Order: sequence, then C-alpha cells, then structure tokens
Amino acid sequence: MNTHAPYRDDGPVGHLVILGSGPQAEWEYAMQRLAAVGPLLLIDAEQPTWQQPFLAEARTANLLDPSQVLATVQKFASTRPLAGALTFHPAQARTVDLLRRELALPAPSAMTIEATTLRHRTAQLLTAAGVDNSGALHADTYDQALEAAHQVGFPLICKPAEPRVRYAARQVRGLPELAEAFSAATAATWHGTGAVIEPLLDGIEATAYTADSRTGPRVVAISHTTFDPQAEPVMVPVEVVVDADDVCTPALEDTATRALAALGHHSGPAQIRMRLTSAGPRVISVTTHLTDPLLGMLIEQVTGSDLVSQVGHHACGRVLHDDESRLGAAAVRFLQGPGGSPVLPPSAAMHPHITPYATLLPYPAERPVGPLQRSGHVLVSGTDYPQCTARLRSAAAEIRSARLSA
Repeated sequence: MNTHAPYRDDGPVGHLVILGSGPQAEWEYAMQRLAAVGPLLLIDAEQPTWQQPFLAEARTANLLDPSQVLATVQKFASTRPLAGALTFHPAQARTVDLLRRELALPAPSAMTIEATTLRHRTAQLLTAAGVDNSGALHADTYDQALEAAHQVGFPLICKPAEPRVRYAARQVRGLPELAEAFSAATAATWHGTGAVIEPLLDGIEATAYTADSRTGPRVVAISHTTFDPQAEPVMVPVEVVVDADDVCTPALEDTATRALAALGHHSGPAQIRMRLTSAGPRVISVTTHLTDPLLGMLIEQVTGSDLVSQVGHHACGRVLHDDESRLGAAAVRFLQGPGGSPVLPPSAAMHPHITPYATLLPYPAERPVGPLQRSGHVLVSGTDYPQCTARLRSAAAEIRSARLSA
C-alpha cells in the first residue's frame, strides 16, 4: 500500500509527473512537499526505493530519450488523468516541455521556454531589454568558438548551450585549453544546440529565487555558491549558503525582476544566477524551475517560503502564495573528492551530529558530480552568512580529523 502524503481535495485532479530523482538525503524533502500537492507519478531510470512511500505510481524510462519518456507517460495517461509535469534537472527541461505540449498540460509560453532553455538566447533577449548579462555567444563549430573566445577574452567559460548533464561548464584560461573544453561542451549538449562562450566574470556568485506574489514575481531568497577547486576546470559547487537577511538582496532585486520580464516569465518560481561585479549585477542564466531540491529546503528553513510546493502547484496550473517568516541562515557543504580514497570516516552514519550546529548526511553510495565523487553533505544553520560558513569549515575539519584517525 502506498503511503504518500494526502493532498488537498480542492487540488488538481490527476497525477503530477516527476522526471528523475536523486539521493534520499537531497531529495526526500522535495518528495514530501510534492506528495502533498497531488498523487505523484515518478519517471526515473531505475525502480524507486526510498521514494516509494511518497509515490502513487512509478515507471522506468531513459530520461535522455524524450520519445521514450513521452511514450511511457502516454501509456499511463491512457487510463488515468494527469495534472502536470515537472523536473529539477536542466537536462530534462526539453522532455518536460514535450510532455506538456503533447498531453496539453499547463506550461510556460513558447517564448519563455526557448529563452530559458537555450543559454545564448537568454543573453540575446536580456541584451535587447537592456539587462546586464554575461554576453554569452553561441558556437556550433570550433572556428566559431575560437572567434567568440577572441571577442570575450580569456579567461572564459565554455559550456553546453542546452545541457544533457549537470556540471558541464568549464573554465578556460588560455587558447590551448579551448579545443578540449569545446569538445566536452558539445558532447554534453543536446544534439544540434552547440556550445556557449562567455567571459569568466569577477565578483560574488549569487542566485536569486523568486516566487509568486499578488503583484508579480518577487525575490524571496538569495544563495551564494562556492565552487570546488578539486573539480577545476569544471565548475562543481562545494558550499551553498542562504541568508534570510542577505545584504546583496537590494542590489539583485531590480535585475532579477527585469530579467524575468524580458524572458516573458510572469508566474511561477524561478531562479536567476548572477555575478555581482564591480560594475553591478550581471545575469548568467535564468531557469523557470528549481534546479536543486535541497536548496528549496534551506530556503524554506530561513524564509518560510515553500518554493517546492509552489513549483508543484504551478506545474498543475495553480498559484500558491505563502507567508514569509525570516530567521537566520542555513548552508550545505557537499562532501566530495576525486575518488579512490574515502571522504567520510567509516563510522560516519553512526555519528550524524559532528558538531552542535552541523548534521552529517552520508549517502548509501558515492555518486558522480562532474569529475568528482560525492558521498554526502553537511547541513548547518546560524544567524548569518559568516557564521554558517565558519560552521561548515569547522565541520569539514572534524570530518577530516575523524577520517585520518580511523
């Protein structure tokens, strides 16, 4: 018998399709929230394990084969109604779009989908609207990539125009690295979409998260990401902090609002990744969905805004407003390394509270993130950004000490 959470009687009629999932420690919160929106149909590459209590139904399919996913969902929909479809993974954005179009499910406008799926198209529309951005240039061939590199200058970022995998962006410091980076980017993009070349901007990395309000999209949270030097030249997050009273918020709100308007996004949660440069905020990318369910948990913890539930309701054609309750900061540090040597001590699962303020969540098995292997993460809370980062570093030091002394 399924034990998924009860959903509202006045909610959407039909199943909510979820494409893909991940480790329980990162995804359980999201599954709990979405199961309260409506009965869940999970489409994943493998049969569900820990997800089962939250699901009404599950089917397996190759998530990188849109036609196979569509056929699987169509077969299910021939006997049961659907209410909506969503994903947290950028690689499945085009598959979700296909499901929504073919099955007449709630969806953003065609303009918004194109603008937020193809990274260079985002830059073009933002530039036309006068919104400062990375100025990403599109390249289908290496010669075009070379020309774009000369325009933006080194160092630069080379990444898929429409990614098939996560963590495919690479830093390129000079011409000798460009050919390898371009080859890797085109191998990790959907066929025919090419690569993107953009400058490696200076400044602080920040992502603004917006939610629906009665006056339109509003910024409810800001996260700051630190990238793992072990993964270079690939850009893999190692720490993310969300501060309820982030000092960067006033500088980002206007840019985030104008960016969404330029891309035709007027309803539903979104996230706008930026760099706070010496000349002001510059937009790097915009997605009209959440890309990390774990960040949804941190945002709710410190702001009271349940973005995951909003994503679920919006996928079903509904708008959900909630009240804010701002308190402190929260952060995550991912435990990852090149592989070949353990990152966690042998008894990690037996001692989840490594310090009074840090909780360790190990994964049952390592999973690849770019060139690294991730084996768990640490969650902390605090009063502000500096305290959270200090507590993350302290926890990481305790873990290293325990591993070395084991």
